[in-house]
Order: sequence, then C-alpha cells, then structure tokens
Amino acid sequence: MRKRWTAAVIAALVAVSTAATTVKADDTSTTANTNETQVTATSDQTNSDSDKVTYNKADYLSANPKLVRVKHATTAYKDAALTKSAQSVKAGSHFLISRIVKSDNQVPILKTSDGLYLPAKKSLVTKVIAYQNPKGYHQVHYTQVKPYGKVGYNLYRGYEGIKTWKVMHRVGTWAGTNYYNQATYNAVKNFQRSHHLPATGNVNLATWEKMGFSKKSWYSIDSYVAPLKAYAWQGRKAHIEAMINQAYKYMGKPWLAGCSTSPSYGVDCSGLVMQGLYAGGISPVPTSSIGHAHPGNEWNSRNLWADKHLKRVPYSQRQRGDLVFYYQPGTHTIWHVAIYLGNNRVIESWPPRVMVQPIVNSQRNVIAGIKRPFI
Repeated sequence: MRKRWTAAVIAALVAVSTAATTVKADDTSTTANTNETQVTATSDQTNSDSDKVTYNKADYLSANPKLVRVKHATTAYKDAALTKSAQSVKAGSHFLISRIVKSDNQVPILKTSDGLYLPAKKSLVTKVIAYQNPKGYHQVHYTQVKPYGKVGYNLYRGYEGIKTWKVMHRVGTWAGTNYYNQATYNAVKNFQRSHHLPATGNVNLATWEKMGFSKKSWYSIDSYVAPLKAYAWQGRKAHIEAMINQAYKYMGKPWLAGCSTSPSYGVDCSGLVMQGLYAGGISPVPTSSIGHAHPGNEWNSRNLWADKHLKRVPYSQRQRGDLVFYYQPGTHTIWHVAIYLGNNRVIESWPPRVMVQPIVNSQRNVIAGIKRPFI
C-alpha cells in the first residue's frame, strides 16, 4: 500500500512539471513569432501579476499629435485611469490634444485641451493636420482668442471707444464724434463735484457706476472678443467665412471712431476687421480691440497695413477674405480698411454705418493694396 501511494505522488509531480514546461515553451513560441515591441507595464502600487499590462508600442501614439479624429464611437473620461466616464464621443469627432500622459500602469493616454482623457490607441484615433498659416505670419488660434490689453481701463482726454461714447451721452457733450475732449473733461468734473466724488475730470469705475452704468459693463465692453467660429480641423475657407459672418453681425450699426466691441454697439473700419479676424482665429497683436480706444491707436488701419505678419498680395490676385486698404486721397496715408467679399464688393464700416459697397466708390477710391490674413 505504501509503495502504491509513493508511486502516485511521484506521478503527480511529474505531470505538474511537464505542464509548467509546456506553458513556458508556449510563451517563448508566442514571443518569438511577433514582430511588434511588447512592453510590460506594472502599477506603482503593486507588483502582483494581476496589475501587469502588456501592450504593443506600435499600437499607440507616442508623440503628441496635437489634433486627432476619433475613428469610431467611444467614451471620453475624466481621469487618466479611464474609470470615470465624462461623455460619449461620436465617430468623426475631433479633439485638440494638450499632451500624452501615462496611466497608473504606464499605458499612453491622450489628454485633451478640455481636460478629457482618451486612449492613445491608433485603432481608435488618427492624427489630423490642423490648418495653419506659414511661419512668419499671424498664427491661427485653435482656442478662443483672449483679450489683449488692460480690461477695465480708465477714461482720459483723447480716448475714444464705446465707454467714451456712453459717457459723452450721459454728460451731454455728444456732438457726433466719440472723442473725450475738453468739454467732456469739464462736464465730468462738474458731475463728480455734484456727486461728491474726487473731481478729476477722468472716469474711473466709481464715476462710471455713479453715472448709472453697471460694473459688469465697465469690464465687458473692453473684454469682448468675437467667439471663435472656425476650428483647427477645418480649412482656410471655413476661417474666412467665420471672419465675414462676424462682420455681417454689425450690418447697419453706426460708424463710431475707435470702437471695436460687441455687435450691440457701433464700430469703425479697423474695429470691424479685428472682430472678424478674432472669429476666424487670428489675433493681430499688438493691434487689439482694447487698445483701439486708446490715444494713438485710433488709426489701427495704419497699424494693420504696417504689420509684416499680414501677407501682401497683388491687387490682381485679390480673393474673398482679403483686406483692402485705402489711401486718403491726395496722400500716401492709410485711412481705411475693408473686408473683400469677392465680385468687387467689400463689407466695411464707413460713415454713417456698416454696409456692403463696391470696392471703389467716390468717397474712397485710392487703393493702397491688399493683405491676406488667411493664407
């Protein structure tokens, strides 16, 4: 009996040893037959076999693609571990990618500019080349353009813009031109004295609010930048149409010097162009809608004409979406800019209002040249 029991134990051990050898041989065979690099990643928290993940590097994006298109419906997550669902994603959706991160077990994960997470698997996403201007010209923004300049600036003599326009109407010095002149300065001082404010003649937030205007408007008038209406995965045409569509939102609004804010108000020629450019994704800094109201920037058409980051093209090659610049008659001084629509028509802000006109008319008929913001 004892001999029989010993023989059974020996037979069982031999069987286990044979099975282990077979598994090891199978693993070796699988590794030898693959041409892809396999990586075994281990969680930082534990070294147990259950936390090990093996993946093929060739199946994942290794460098930041900047922009991707999703190949088929999937889920975007709130975390790099891909455990907290954020939203469903349709096939064909695009995402701007801020960087590639690693999950806890070191598998590559895409972090979007919106703070979402997607697997970096090539079977799920594909890299897309974003529309962009050549180097040396104003670069196209893929996210909302931010205000450039001080939001909430005070008003002094020489200022223009919507805040000046509102103050002049409030103190009774408006006579057709929104220019913070000496009469406005004196009227503001009188207003401040009668309301027990420091009589500086300049308008700060305290004076603005005492005039009956809101604190919110003090900042929002300055900070308005047209919403971005063209995206990285769209082509040149979409950016041009975004610019023109924004310009049309001002149709019929009054021409107002030094103004470039929301379509709720009037605007001048370069103010109209700047808001159009913002909608298409270009911020022509240092020229800006905020600075436009400041003394020295009222002729931003001249600044845009001098801007080397806007491409000059021959008049004979003008296209829809180009900027048309005009000389003051009898001089070589830029005094106007308009957006070319094609068929020898432009949209422009010219006294008394924003309108569509022929590229040349009796009021402004000396064209200085053409510039192309979207190349």
